[in-house]
Amino acid sequence: MARTGSKMHLLGHMCTGPTSHHLGSWRHPQSDAHLVLDAERYQNLARIYERGLFDGVFFVDFQRLNRFKEDSVGDWVHRGGGLHMLDPMQVLATMALVTRHLGLAATMSTTLNNHYHIARAFATLDHLSKGRAGWNIVTSYDKSEALNHGIGSFPDKNLRYDRADETVEACLALWNGWDEGAMTVDRQAGVFIDPSKIHYVKYEGEMVRTEGALTSPRPPQGHPVFMQAGASERGLRFAGRWAELVFTLQDDKEFMRPFYDKLKSQIVANGRDPASCKVLPAIEVVVGRTMKEAEERAAEVDQYAVPEIAIPGLSEMLSRDLRGVPMDTLLADVAVTDMGVAVPEGAFANTMNVRKDGRGLTIREAAISRVTSWGTPRIVGSPESIVDRMQDMFESKCCDGFIVTCPLSPGSLEHFVDLVVPELQRRGLYRTEYAGSTFRENLMQDD
Repeated sequence: MARTGSKMHLLGHMCTGPTSHHLGSWRHPQSDAHLVLDAERYQNLARIYERGLFDGVFFVDFQRLNRFKEDSVGDWVHRGGGLHMLDPMQVLATMALVTRHLGLAATMSTTLNNHYHIARAFATLDHLSKGRAGWNIVTSYDKSEALNHGIGSFPDKNLRYDRADETVEACLALWNGWDEGAMTVDRQAGVFIDPSKIHYVKYEGEMVRTEGALTSPRPPQGHPVFMQAGASERGLRFAGRWAELVFTLQDDKEFMRPFYDKLKSQIVANGRDPASCKVLPAIEVVVGRTMKEAEERAAEVDQYAVPEIAIPGLSEMLSRDLRGVPMDTLLADVAVTDMGVAVPEGAFANTMNVRKDGRGLTIREAAISRVTSWGTPRIVGSPESIVDRMQDMFESKCCDGFIVTCPLSPGSLEHFVDLVVPELQRRGLYRTEYAGSTFRENLMQDD
């Protein structure tokens, strides 16, 4: 049965680097990449997202510089790609100052970060933003991150997810350690905090332990909105238990609908309402007033991308040594090689399953996709044609909305807000005002 009457949700994709998904866009003369270390850049983007009535934004984050030799950075860094230069939590705090409704989410790893630090950091952001914090929960797989943190190698995926479960449990215990009204601020009586309303926590898991109390009162939302992106069986079980928003990289309805149904069944199996978790596939959008203008805008920014520099990263992602292989070779024809890198199953499947004209991708096509959209499905067109695609996926119950990434910052985002959002609203597919004040209130409002 087709979905009718519901409103789709939109989340903005960001990173604290010169580019988001498009490796070469920072070279465009209208790019704001030169402001990558400037708080005003992120505040300006936050204002645009809120003008577009987005549910929120989230920062992807890796605590490393890409490297393909033991002692030097890779060509990604040389070319300005794969950079996450600032701590997203502190950037989000500056964005909170200039917005009132926009959800503010950051990626934080349960493998690389201590549970108490996580609980305190997100409680702080939720208080400062008056209930707009979100946590994209990841378990980490990147070897360079492990080395930066003094970890020789990561545990296997199942153990990392087991630790993630315990970390969330410990954080919830800490957040719930303060009762409502614990901070009385009674000047006449000289009582700032009622100690009877603070409860010391004692949590003991197999890998995570905590005993004591959080320094911050219970967050306004109770806890940040939980986000997750794992597409493996273990990742889906984790999402079924905790996730309120799941980020995917699927584009073809043939794959999207089964994934959507499978995830929703995991939610139900955990005794939850399927509507309590939103499934948002990522799309990269280039829009123009006409198809011709959109294609010209895409070509204008794509001229700055260099496909060849994607080869080392593609080799690791696909466990195929593509170096020296002719660029027009089909990916499927290259022998599998152990590259010694653990890669998320969703990223692998998304790249290998992409089809063009009924055939598999060549190395060149995969490389172009990698440097222009990081493998994210791309839609180029007029507002009407773009919304046609979005509406079809949404009303077919393949998703609950979209994570939107725009190749050129800030121009592509402004085009989306000025052209696509009004068309969504005209068709009754998208809100015309915010329904609530917290991230969760807006995310869970479907009509």
